[in-house]
Amino acid sequence: MFSLFRRTAVEVAESSLKALNMDGLRGWQKEMPMASLTSEKDLSQWVFGSDEDIGGFSKAQLSLTPEGTAGRFHGSISTELPSNREIKQSGYAALRTRQRAQTMFGTPCWDTSLFRYLALHVKGDERKYFVNIQTDGVVKTDLFQHRLFLRTPGQWETVMIPFKDFILTNNGMIQEDQIEMFRQKVKTVGISLMDRQEGPFEIQVDWIKAVNTEFTEGDMDRIPPKEELSK
Repeated sequence: MFSLFRRTAVEVAESSLKALNMDGLRGWQKEMPMASLTSEKDLSQWVFGSDEDIGGFSKAQLSLTPEGTAGRFHGSISTELPSNREIKQSGYAALRTRQRAQTMFGTPCWDTSLFRYLALHVKGDERKYFVNIQTDGVVKTDLFQHRLFLRTPGQWETVMIPFKDFILTNNGMIQEDQIEMFRQKVKTVGISLMDRQEGPFEIQVDWIKAVNTEFTEGDMDRIPPKEELSK
């Protein structure tokens, strides 16, 4: 109970500071950091798993790179089914940010409504990864997903995905009734591998942010500055 009151007090203090700083009146912002994976402390803010958790044979690990500058999510995928006949599918691995502890005001979330893109600084292989967003919705198993298209596998790159392009899924299935993402209440972000291809995988993660460009503001286009128009 004491920890709940303490977390609530911290949340109130942060909210009060935002109010004093008039965060709500700042308008356009270029970016909002959401998660990083650059230290041992950062690792504790993430959770990961694979079908091994339900008796499968895929393996997944999360650690820092040998240089200690980014997170390294790696392992191997196996599509072999466990002996449990109720399990019909295997061959996946995923990681996501750890959901923040509840306060008396509910679960702290990110308000991404003023940003157009979710941006990820990653270095991956040629496998088929997805980006996952979980919101504070009614159905806890709902996820908004989008393919993580890597232009330069094996090299660091920043991938920017419009929030409006994410698709509602549940247990990996695209839902017939698509609803708008509750972007004011994003609880977790993460990456999953579900291509069901046997073999090793590795993707490195530096940071994840909600961002605008100089010419965008949320889902709206901004008028370029005069100096840009004159070029």
